[in-house]
Formats: sequence, C-alpha cells, structure tokens
Amino acid sequence: MLEDRDLVPVASFENLSEAEVAKSVLAAEGIAVVIRDEPLASLLPPVALANGGLTLLVAEDEVERAREALRRPDSAEEPPFEPGGEKV
Repeated sequence: MLEDRDLVPVASFENLSEAEVAKSVLAAEGIAVVIRDEPLASLLPPVALANGGLTLLVAEDEVERAREALRRPDSAEEPPFEPGGEKV
C-alpha cells in the first residue's frame, strides 16, 4: 500500500482528534493516509505538538485529490493547515 511509495505532507493538526477526522475524510475518498507521530500524540500530546503537530501523509500521486477533499466545506469546520502554516 503506502510502504513502497513516497509520502508527502498534505495537512497538519494540533490534536489527534482533528487529524483522525481528516484521516477519515480521506479514507472515505479512497485515499490511503498515515498520521505522522500518531503514537506519540496518543501518549504525550504536548510533545507531539512541540514536534510540529500531527501531519497527514499521502502518496505523492494523491496529493491534489487529498487537498481537494480536505477543502470541501463538509469535510471539516475549519480548513487544515499545510506544514509551514499556510491554509490549504
């Protein structure tokens, strides 16, 4: 699945619940996604936040489709932030 592919960040979140909602949105679109630092956020949320938050990673060829899915108004209350602080 994603093991053999280059992964690209598409969004980052400050807490695990927001990241999981976004992951579910992408999964519903058939996009495989990994949350970077998910185990760390489960055990030590402040450390994960200090590390830059939780980043959603998708395969390089799914980046545009993933960003489009996350932009839809019904996918989240607020658009996520891309790594680097820009809204997607």
